Amino acid sequence: MIAEGFRRVPLGPAIIVDGKLVPSPADVARATALNQQWDRHRHGLAPIGQGLRYHPGSVGDGYYRAMAMREKEREAKGIAWTREHHSRDDWPRAWKRIEPLIGDFDPKHVTPEMLLTIRTGIAADVSETEAHRVIKVWRALWAKMAVFGFCQAERDPSLLFANSAPKPRHDMWREGEAVRLVKEAIRSGYNGMAMLLAVAWDSQLSPVDARKLRVGDMRRDPVGIWFDVARTKTGRDAIATLSARTTRMLQAYFDSLPAQPIGAVHIFANRSGRPYSKDTLGDDFRDLRAKVFGDQERRQLAHFRRSGAIEALAGNVPPAKLSSKMANTLSESNRLHATYDPATYDPVQLADVRDVDAARDKRTKSQRKRPSAGPKASQRCSAKR
Repeated sequence: MIAEGFRRVPLGPAIIVDGKLVPSPADVARATALNQQWDRHRHGLAPIGQGLRYHPGSVGDGYYRAMAMREKEREAKGIAWTREHHSRDDWPRAWKRIEPLIGDFDPKHVTPEMLLTIRTGIAADVSETEAHRVIKVWRALWAKMAVFGFCQAERDPSLLFANSAPKPRHDMWREGEAVRLVKEAIRSGYNGMAMLLAVAWDSQLSPVDARKLRVGDMRRDPVGIWFDVARTKTGRDAIATLSARTTRMLQAYFDSLPAQPIGAVHIFANRSGRPYSKDTLGDDFRDLRAKVFGDQERRQLAHFRRSGAIEALAGNVPPAKLSSKMANTLSESNRLHATYDPATYDPVQLADVRDVDAARDKRTKSQRKRPSAGPKASQRCSAKR
């Protein structure tokens, strides 16, 4: 980037939101604009704001107006996005696929064939999930451009072909497999990883939420330790409860540290002593997974969350209580339940979360007691003879 004439740009001081340091809305907008300049440069397009602009009424004009409106809406609600929020935003990710091909088009001149070609190419080159995401964002953008007066809402060209969501993943882990990963992590010196895996299994937090747990999030009552956190993806309050076994492990982990962490310090550190980042967590988990299950294993740490949900459902947990445990509505993705009314979503309750833990524990114990199939009857008879 430096060779292409780009330079570091200092931004203002961070602000404090809910006790956390986050970039100011102005800095987020500035950083987003700088990132867009780089994206346009590497695609060979003229920079926005420096010479050529998208002509009024074009797809690019609609996109940037829509992004500005989204930012203003967040500012009006007092919401400040972190870098993690921006990295999970589907709009810029989809726009990188759309802009080079039809960014300067009049929306009314975009045809179904163009969009279908874009979708087919992304599905072949990247994945069906990415192709579905791009068309999903396009449809949302078209609705906003219709409000701007650029087009008619009912004439979205992408509606002439299906944009079916990819089939949900079914990968899951068993409790015994999770225990094997934890034990191997301890043997291999990945102490922070071992503790993170144990907490993620019990709490059903996503990897990003688990690795960001801080000492200040920890709570204790007569029953045990739990964490009071807000999910990175949805912002919903979550209660991350721990089993007695994991509670003992966590205390031993704290005792093994050279200094007791306090306040805003992240709990789980990699072997260098630094808090786990997205990349280091992924790298260490892949190494650990290969040691235990071989190089062909492809299940991810993120599947811990689904595995816990499946265990709870097998234990006949009501949907409302499971939604409290997972801090979501369960109806939006249609992955675990066919229907569930978001209007009935209850705030997270510690008792509900612990009911889910009890159901999972009951299910796990029943699986442990189940006898193995053993040899067939004919084989046993042959062995006797």
